Amino acid sequence: MSRITTSRRMLAAATGGLAVLTFQAVATAGSVPASATTSDAAAAADDAVTVVAKGLDNPRGLSFGPDGALYVALAGSGGKTKCAAMPAEQGAKPEKMCFGYSGKIIKIKDGSTSTVVSKLPSAASGGFGLGPHDVAVAEDGRMLITIGLGGDAKLRAKLGPKARNLGTLMSVSANGRTARIADLVAYEVRHNPDRKDKGSAVDAYPFGVVATSDGGALVTDVGGNDVLKVSAKGKISTRAVFHARSADAPPELKMPKGSKLPLQSVPMGITQGPDGAYYVAEHAGFPQPVGVARVFRLSGKGKGKPTVAAKGFTTVVDVAFDAKGRMIVLGSVGKIPADGQALTTIYRVEADGSHTELLKPGTLKAPIAMALADDGSAYVSQNPYAPGKGEIVRVALSE
Repeated sequence: MSRITTSRRMLAAATGGLAVLTFQAVATAGSVPASATTSDAAAAADDAVTVVAKGLDNPRGLSFGPDGALYVALAGSGGKTKCAAMPAEQGAKPEKMCFGYSGKIIKIKDGSTSTVVSKLPSAASGGFGLGPHDVAVAEDGRMLITIGLGGDAKLRAKLGPKARNLGTLMSVSANGRTARIADLVAYEVRHNPDRKDKGSAVDAYPFGVVATSDGGALVTDVGGNDVLKVSAKGKISTRAVFHARSADAPPELKMPKGSKLPLQSVPMGITQGPDGAYYVAEHAGFPQPVGVARVFRLSGKGKGKPTVAAKGFTTVVDVAFDAKGRMIVLGSVGKIPADGQALTTIYRVEADGSHTELLKPGTLKAPIAMALADDGSAYVSQNPYAPGKGEIVRVALSE
């Protein structure tokens, strides 16, 4: 199976699409589900979802800047600079991936939407875009942008030398200067931090990003199953690796009784908590047993292994904290429906570890990222792999 096909399917699974067995399966099993509570807050929020931006090409991560504006990464729709046939699984027709500069960062403020950075790297196949995946605005006004890939250096090379910024961390200065800070694909090729895990392969897919107080960043890699630290000068190091666990093979695969499958950890969203630590959303992959996904905590001091801060979810896509310091999770609980589409919604994690449902499952449309505003509302990007159909919605969250 091609890495591009894998990446598209993994993203589809992450946002409520089909849960499929991916090429590089690593992940989780054995969490004890915390109780999930359907509350009056969820019912009250059902009518409080409003669209604030629409017609977007593959919207992904979003965050508020120091200026109070909401910044959104658009992965774009590729282009015509160079096209190449991507590797395909045996018997399948190779997919064509086309590279261009349709990636963008947009800003939403006071009811208006504007483009603040354009002509960022983007590659697309069948409408699925790989490009800007997340954006974080540092206190000094710099934008940090992860550029997706979903593969290795050979795959990137097929798209030509102009595609060299796929799979990297880029920055845009306050005066608009764009630069590549770190080549995360090259780091994955050299180190492959989860190489000892069953099913590991060289696969870089930079996803979430958060700025750090020392001028650097932490980046989640959904292909490498790790969090990478990038210094202000671009030096890369491994901050955390989320190793493989195993899960029972589902009956529909008709494998021998007792068969186990490796399962990807898939670290996606990342944020800094009120305690100064960093919190990472673990999506987990096929076959997604109930209660398998977690939220990890990484010490803000840059040392120590990740610890579990919340558990009992079936999928976790993103994590944030409200003004009261409470953890808010974009994810799903319970069994994945028969159609394979996780009903991703918004939950609050209570002090006892239980989950309070803040929005009726199924209300959002394939949500991929979330940011909380000062007024307590949540902004969510949805329809992230439908060119021209992506949206940013505002959800008024009740207490």
